[in-house]
Amino acid sequence: MWLSADESGEQRTVSDRLLIIMDAVATSPGEVGLSELVRLIGMKKATVHRLATDLVAHRMLERGSYGYRLGLRLFELGAHVPASRRLRACARPFMTDLVTATGQTVHLGVLDGAEVLCIEKLTGRRSAPSSTSIGAWLPAYCTALGKVLLAFSHDSVVDPALAEPLTKNTGTTITDRGQFLRELARIREAGVAYDREEWAPGTVCVAAPIVVESYVGRDGHRAVAGLSVTGPAGRLQPARVASAVRTAALTISRSLGLPQLR
Repeated sequence: MWLSADESGEQRTVSDRLLIIMDAVATSPGEVGLSELVRLIGMKKATVHRLATDLVAHRMLERGSYGYRLGLRLFELGAHVPASRRLRACARPFMTDLVTATGQTVHLGVLDGAEVLCIEKLTGRRSAPSSTSIGAWLPAYCTALGKVLLAFSHDSVVDPALAEPLTKNTGTTITDRGQFLRELARIREAGVAYDREEWAPGTVCVAAPIVVESYVGRDGHRAVAGLSVTGPAGRLQPARVASAVRTAALTISRSLGLPQLR
């Protein structure tokens, strides 16, 4: 329920106003600029800006290149968030197929700043023991999931993620910013990203983006999630399963009927 201009001052609690702002962002196609948000909900501009800033601070909203969109904190709330539940429900059959085909671990993750949040994980018959779990955080710059999500993100997402020095975890970890940006360009061209034992010795991975065409990224797409297959270097040949991972991610993107998923 929106506030009229007459109602905007005294008749609603702070909680009401926060939820109204989030509802307006959730039901709008694409990002919502501040002026448009004010027009939609009828609150004073200063009030909307202050409350939206608080929501961004708590990661309930994100600032994009144009305006506001829903934040990844909602994914952390798990099954209580409709978009997360829908993404996981849609992805799970394809994740199961990948597990059956490869016998390895399959992850579904979303980007939050310089890290990836794992929102679903399935293990196969040949999966090696793994420290990752649903709700775990992974570094973006040295994982296949993180790299593919950064590759299909706007500069406003990539630049802050690379602001801190990149730690060299292994001999293959990319730590030079220029080299890393060239790696992202190759990923956009290929549609898949690889982790060549860059995060942990002996572990390799291939990932593909789940994309939204209506959002403007570097090539007209924005990744809302990433899908990956991970396994021991001696058992998994990422290039051999890359096509299957990319096809599964593309099918999930189409099946979701985006941009309803934010």
